[in-house]
Amino acid sequence: MRIGQLPELVASNIDGQIALLSINNGAYYGMDPIASRIWELIAQPRSGQEVCEQLLLEYKVSAEDCRQQVLDFLQKLSEADLLLFHDAKA
Repeated sequence: MRIGQLPELVASNIDGQIALLSINNGAYYGMDPIASRIWELIAQPRSGQEVCEQLLLEYKVSAEDCRQQVLDFLQKLSEADLLLFHDAKA
């Protein structure tokens, strides 16, 4: 399964950090630089594995820590209804 940004969100990059506003629930979300990078990576639908592979090229982190932190972050985005899920075949 691939994960992408929900198109109804308003996003702004402020000094390298993403700020999101959900039109659907009126909530504001601020992201630190690494979360912002994950958000940028899912501008085009990607799997969690693909996100981790890219982050491992960019940051000094173990594969296991990267996988766990990416999954945790994507879970939080999902719980806040900020993600769009795509069939892997698409």
